Amino acid sequence: MTGRGFTLLEVMIAVAILGLSLTAIFSSEVGAANVAARARRQNVAATLARCKMGEIEEVVAIEGLPALEKKDTDSCCEHAPVEGFECEWLVERIILPELGAQDDEDEDEDPRDASNRLLTEASEEVDSQGGTPQEVIAGQAGNLATLALQLGFPILKPFLEEQVRRATVTVRWKEGPKERGFDVTQYLVSDQPAPVDDAEVEDDQ
Repeated sequence: MTGRGFTLLEVMIAVAILGLSLTAIFSSEVGAANVAARARRQNVAATLARCKMGEIEEVVAIEGLPALEKKDTDSCCEHAPVEGFECEWLVERIILPELGAQDDEDEDEDPRDASNRLLTEASEEVDSQGGTPQEVIAGQAGNLATLALQLGFPILKPFLEEQVRRATVTVRWKEGPKERGFDVTQYLVSDQPAPVDDAEVEDDQ
């Protein structure tokens, strides 16, 4: 700085420093605004997913569980749609795994033979412990819970598969050129018996 004022070089350096500072400030502000906008969209999407799942639960409570797979794509909440958001929903049957892993050679085994074999194996396990019936009931000799599960699960498995459905709601929306989304899964249980499909009955006969 001279006695008469600032030199051109000093002014240019000051302007450059000011420009860099303003750029950093504005960039952080834009980033904060984008984060806030994304949070708002995710909050709206979560609300729409909750609304859609509630609609599915209401339909199931009135009509009962669908016998077959049921799916559709709509604007999420029927009475309060939000532009830019889309829901894809699916209600499907569940397939419970078999109790215990079996070898490939046992895949064609008759269910009754499999139950008898499991019962025999469980009884041999209990007998090998050498306990009294009181000790077995108390769980001190052999695994009574495993024995009960092996006997009861094959009977309960078809009933559970008929009375439980898996409902999945997928919410999608756009954020610029990118598509965002997430899935929400819930298991539905109805007191009403699942409707019987006429085609399945004819096939069984």
